[in-house]
Amino acid sequence: MQSQWQQFLLDQGAELDADGQLSLANSHEAIDQLQTRGVIASLDHLGCIRASGADVQDFLQGQLSNDIAQLQNKQVQISAYCNPKGRMLAQFLVVPDQSDFLLLLPRNILEPTLKRLRMFILRSQVSLDDVSEQQICLGVAGADLSPAKDKLQFPDSDYALNQHDGLLVCKLPGPLERYLLVTSSAQASALWQDMATTLMPTDQHVWHWLDIQAGLPNILPQTVEEFVPQMVNLELINGVNFKKGCYPGQEIVARMHYLGKPKRRMHHFSLAQSTAPVPGTDVYVANGNGQSAGKIVLAETDASGCDCLAVIQNDKQNADLRLGAADGPKLVMASLPYSLESA
Repeated sequence: MQSQWQQFLLDQGAELDADGQLSLANSHEAIDQLQTRGVIASLDHLGCIRASGADVQDFLQGQLSNDIAQLQNKQVQISAYCNPKGRMLAQFLVVPDQSDFLLLLPRNILEPTLKRLRMFILRSQVSLDDVSEQQICLGVAGADLSPAKDKLQFPDSDYALNQHDGLLVCKLPGPLERYLLVTSSAQASALWQDMATTLMPTDQHVWHWLDIQAGLPNILPQTVEEFVPQMVNLELINGVNFKKGCYPGQEIVARMHYLGKPKRRMHHFSLAQSTAPVPGTDVYVANGNGQSAGKIVLAETDASGCDCLAVIQNDKQNADLRLGAADGPKLVMASLPYSLESA
C-alpha cells in the first residue's frame, strides 16, 4: 500500500521508479532551469528517525560526531554516526523539534541504522522511532524563490532553522539558494499544491545534484563503513566537533585530526556520460597498477553529462582517473565550494 504522501504525488503525475522512489521525470529540465527559476522537490528518498525522551540529548551526544548541545532549536547540524573503527555507518542531518530531534538520512539505510542505535539505549529514557511516513521532506531551490518567500519564513544563514505552524525550514549551503522543509503529510500536500503553481515540481535527483555542487556527501548502502568522516570532508563542513566528549570511533577520528591528515579526500568531478555510476564504484588510474585509487560517493546526471563526488587517494588526485576500470570513462576535476587547504 502506498503512503498518503506517495499516493498524493502519484495522483499529481509522479511515477515509481525501479527503486520504489517517486520520479517526476523532469529532473534534467529542472536542473537546467535552476539558474532562472525555482523548483520544489519531493525528497522521498529521505527517511526520518524521531529521537525523544528525557535523556535524548545525552544519548545522541554519546553517539554522534557533532555537538548536539549547540543546536537549541535555532539551527540544524550535519553529523556522522561511526563504528568503533571510525568508519561511517550513516550521516544525519539533525533537526531539533522542540525537545525532540529528527535524524534525517537516506531511507534505504534507515532500518539497520535505527536497529544499531537502539542497541545502545540500555536504561536511558530515550525512544527512537521511524516517522518517515509522518514527517515529509520537501526541497525548495533555485535562483528565483520570491513566490515561496512570500509564503514561508526562510532563514538567512546556512544551517539556520525556523519553526512555525508545524513547519521546520532550514537553509542548506550551495551555489544556489535552497531550503529543506519538514512537515506533516497533510501540510506537505497543501504546500505542494500551492508552490507547484509558481515553482517547477521535481524529485530527489535535483537535490542530489545540488548536494554534489555543494560538496555535501551522502552515505548510502554501497558506502556504509567505507569512509572515516575526514575522507568525505565532513570536518570541513562543520560535521565533526573535536572538543566534545566521546562517541563511537572518536579516538580514530581525533587521532587523524591531531596527529596526521587523511590520505584520501573527496573531490568533485564531471563525466561525459548520460548515466550516473552507482555509489561505491571504484576509480582507477589509467595505465596504473590495477588497484583502486578511490570510490564514487554520489553521482547524478544533468542534460550535459554527469557530476559526482569521489574519495580519491591524495597522491592520485591529479592523475588520469577513470571510472570502473583503467580504460573507463575519464573523470575531470571540477571545483568544490570550500577549500581543502585547511586540512
